[in-house]
Amino acid sequence: MRWYQTESGNLVVATRAAAEAGLHSIAWRLAVVLRGIYMHHNAFGDWLVTGTIGVDSAERDGDLGGQAEALEGLGRAYFQSRRLDEAETGHRRALAIRRSLRDRFGEAVSLNTLGLIGLRRRRLDEARAFFEQAAAIFRDLGDRRWEALMRGNLAETLCEVRQPRAAAEILTGVVAVLRELGDRAGEGNALFHLCWARRELGELASARASIEQALSIAEDDQNQVWQAHWLVELGAVQRAAGRPADALVSCQRAAVMQRQLGDRSREAFAQDGAGQAYEDMGRRNDAADFYRAAAVTHRDLNDRWNLARTLHHLGRATGDPATWREALDLITDFDDPRATALRLLLTEALRVR
Repeated sequence: MRWYQTESGNLVVATRAAAEAGLHSIAWRLAVVLRGIYMHHNAFGDWLVTGTIGVDSAERDGDLGGQAEALEGLGRAYFQSRRLDEAETGHRRALAIRRSLRDRFGEAVSLNTLGLIGLRRRRLDEARAFFEQAAAIFRDLGDRRWEALMRGNLAETLCEVRQPRAAAEILTGVVAVLRELGDRAGEGNALFHLCWARRELGELASARASIEQALSIAEDDQNQVWQAHWLVELGAVQRAAGRPADALVSCQRAAVMQRQLGDRSREAFAQDGAGQAYEDMGRRNDAADFYRAAAVTHRDLNDRWNLARTLHHLGRATGDPATWREALDLITDFDDPRATALRLLLTEALRVR
């Protein structure tokens, strides 16, 4: 990591220099290799530069497999920076190439990423189908790690459709497999989702243990991307346990870290969590300020679902029915159980108001 931090600028220059010198085979391979570290550290600026060079060089090199890999890398950069239209376009191109090459492993990787895009867009049935297809391919290939990762993503989808017990059962097995295989990132992410499932089941002690294990992994690996993301879930557990002051500390730490990392979407999640902690403490004006900041970001990123959730919270803090009416309009096209529950809450709030 210290070597990467020292050489990160030179790695971008090397990728660009290779392309400018006509060494396109080297240029796209550099971009693909760099993806492995960029994705865990949100190095969006460098990642988008090298990713774009990689796609162009792979096309110039005439290597179809390389084109799919380069599209995968650039698509992930777009996905993690929440440019979902560009991400989906790239990943669908990669999937078509991999299917033409009968690259089963690559096909499953592309299906997984399209599933993640479906999750973020709240196309939950589509996401579930992609994860199930990918898991079946990895099972056929005998790849336990990737099959476990797919099952973890499937469990996240089950959490979204309010099936926490089924999700928890899957995630318990996923954590065991990834721990055995030494996949620290995968284990931590599965623990994060296991905490969510257990929290929704009301099993707060088990939920707290899960998120503390995840945060220990992030601390051991000195990975602020993981730590900042998982701190918000710790805050949710603390709020559920009636400890809003502790939750406020967790969410504010996460928000500061996300701002430093440049992840606007996750910074907004942390701000929303801080707002809920303030609201639980009876400090509605402070809560409203954090909700407004989160809403601005969700709106900028065209994240309708999370904007609607934050507007629901903002209306609760301010009593302004206009925010609830906007939230209702935003979720018109969502029909999953969590969206249905939010629609009922908003409708009742407006009726009472």
